[in-house]
Amino acid sequence: MSVRCRPLLAISLLGVASLALAQDLPANMPKRKPGLWEMQTTGMGGHPQVMKLCLDADTDQAMYKMGTQMSGKLCSKFNISVQGTTVVSDAVCKLDTPNGSVNMTSHSETKFDGDTAYRTDGEMSYDPAVMGQSHVALTSAGHWVGPCAADQKPGDMVMPNGQSMNIKDMQQH
Repeated sequence: MSVRCRPLLAISLLGVASLALAQDLPANMPKRKPGLWEMQTTGMGGHPQVMKLCLDADTDQAMYKMGTQMSGKLCSKFNISVQGTTVVSDAVCKLDTPNGSVNMTSHSETKFDGDTAYRTDGEMSYDPAVMGQSHVALTSAGHWVGPCAADQKPGDMVMPNGQSMNIKDMQQH
């Protein structure tokens, strides 16, 4: 992955998966079924972006752990609550980008349909603007597709451009 793309990916992951940024996750946090997940995000750049992720319980927890580490360094405020099948989060974070520091305020609500589907509706505000946008509304929907492919290992993610990476490797860099 290019150095230029990493900050954009980080900003995207913060927005789409903001529920993973909690410093202390609630014990009743919903879990996703192990296997291949397809996630579609709209709101960044106007075109839907589709990613696929091979997930197991350890990878799900590793993603939460990665978010915890990021939030401790980046967010001055983070509130998360689980209300039935909905996870609500609010955050105030300071992001370091190639163009300098950016203050991000976000609110998201993720509604789970059992352990095989979810939908997140979120809003983020940036000061100063990121890529010309000071406010972004995001929608992300994920659903379980089936078992991971034979050549995939947990954490393997196929990005919208077809590039593959392992999300667990991001923790090591």
